[in-house]
Amino acid sequence: MKKTINYIRFFVPLLFGCVPFLFFYKYYPNHLHYQEQFQLFLLTGDYFLETASTPGGIANYLGRFFTQFFIYAGLGAFIVSAFLLCIQQLLFAIVRRLKKDLSWTLLTFLPAIAYWYLLCDENSQFGGLIALVMSLAFAWLGTLFKSNRLRNIYLLVMIPAVYWICGGATALFAALILLYEWLMRKQKRKTTAWLAVAAALLVTVCPFIAKFFLQEYPLYRFWWGVDYIHFVYFPPTTMLFLWVLILLVVVAICLIPNVKKEKNQRIALLINIIFIGLISFLWVGKNGYAKNISKEEIMAYDYHCRMKNWDEIIRMADKKSPSVPMTVTCLNLALYKTGQLSEKMFHYFQNGPEGLLPSFRRDFMIPMVGGEPYYYLGFVNTAQRYAFEAMESLPDYQKSVRSIKRLAETNLINGKYKTAEKYLHLLENTLFYKAWAKETRTHLYDEAKINAHPEWGEIRRFRTHEDFLFSEREKDMMLGMLFQQHRDNRMAYEYLMAYTLLEKNTTIFHDYFRMPKDFDYPSIPKSYQEALIYIWGLSHDNLSDIPYPISNSVKQNVEEYAGIYTTSPAPEPLLKKRFQKTYWYYLHFREYKKAKIETQYQY
Repeated sequence: MKKTINYIRFFVPLLFGCVPFLFFYKYYPNHLHYQEQFQLFLLTGDYFLETASTPGGIANYLGRFFTQFFIYAGLGAFIVSAFLLCIQQLLFAIVRRLKKDLSWTLLTFLPAIAYWYLLCDENSQFGGLIALVMSLAFAWLGTLFKSNRLRNIYLLVMIPAVYWICGGATALFAALILLYEWLMRKQKRKTTAWLAVAAALLVTVCPFIAKFFLQEYPLYRFWWGVDYIHFVYFPPTTMLFLWVLILLVVVAICLIPNVKKEKNQRIALLINIIFIGLISFLWVGKNGYAKNISKEEIMAYDYHCRMKNWDEIIRMADKKSPSVPMTVTCLNLALYKTGQLSEKMFHYFQNGPEGLLPSFRRDFMIPMVGGEPYYYLGFVNTAQRYAFEAMESLPDYQKSVRSIKRLAETNLINGKYKTAEKYLHLLENTLFYKAWAKETRTHLYDEAKINAHPEWGEIRRFRTHEDFLFSEREKDMMLGMLFQQHRDNRMAYEYLMAYTLLEKNTTIFHDYFRMPKDFDYPSIPKSYQEALIYIWGLSHDNLSDIPYPISNSVKQNVEEYAGIYTTSPAPEPLLKKRFQKTYWYYLHFREYKKAKIETQYQY
């Protein structure tokens, strides 16, 4: 039986470490990418001092240090699974100090599973996991003292230190050592009670002392210290439940009677394994995964758009058409970048103009994605505004490495070299953006090199050189102005055509379609053909006289579509089956909400 227990002690933790790794690497990689883009970890002494000079700052610093590796899903998944395993192993080590019978010690996996579930929420930050691991480690060290007096001194001395390192998690550290004292020193519980009073007073006083010296922060921040969630102005009350769960697991294991018979020990271990597997499935699988899989999809579109993986975005859309404005924005940009926007845009779900050019919202995620098409179109100032506002809207007051990179690009394109140099200097102090920043620095003050760049040169050439009033409700006019200045700007033209089609403004589409342009298509794109033949059919009976080269298949389809639409009392189900991927179906049956936001500023 002892060999069986040793095998289980080794293989069950190994299995547990592999499952979260596969979970985050295979199914939730973009939750990791999402975390990485919303911080700017600098390898400088000033950044360390700024972060570590507040309660819980060490945990925050280490959390951000490890989060920067989340840019690679494999590395991020390994780091997350390793620290989740650390929770279990440290709790197991503490329990072993209290009880030798290992029949029910697999319950030590419960807090790790609970934190795994918390990490399925995109608002959870990695610093909280670091704080929990360190508080457990300090508590385990306290149980190693054989002298009761030394252990008591260690507790009282370490409470302020652990508070500064781990923030509010020092309460868990103190509670675990006091619980150890209570369970081990049954004859001197009066002494333990007085020690508990002293420890509780010390834990309570620490935030007030910190507030006295650091008055720029509100008091509630000092109670928690660590940024457990992005929205730091909300108390992370779930952590209290997790700390209570840890204490309950320790108490439960210690109070459960020892299992003496070898057969019963095996049964107990089997029950443990089944229980842990069932809890993992229900807690993480059915709740954590199922509730947040739609967010993972949005994050995947965002990540691939950020990394310019256009083919991957289209591959995702072919499997499941996106329906959220952010994802539709990424898809439409990917369709243009692969030369398919004007041909296939209505092969996928479209939710109106907002899915093409999103309106600005004071948020830290939507402007991050919404600025992408503006950047490539040549609306450099708009892209810069979106990136800056997204960064300044971050609820934990950090800086975004993604925004910093985009701000460096927009200022470089605009010729604001001093400002671009400032942003590049920040990126040169990072681990994974240092090489890009150093290469980009070689473009500073070199007009010829920037103009020759395949991306920046084209965007710089397509920038508007005339002042105008940027209006959220007149994006078609802005696109038209941009195209009139550069008639070879294919993206401005196709986005202008797409915008009018999505607005269902066929009259203006027809006028814009006839504008002269400095490029040609081998044939009129399919969505344009469908719009043109529809416009023609509104005032003409004979489709053969249309003055545009419309394909025979489009002519046949529109006649069949018109026949069903005009004769059937309920045409939508019939038309959806055959014509869902046409402009006509979008025109008649797709409803969309117009943005109520109106933003105007001098461009």
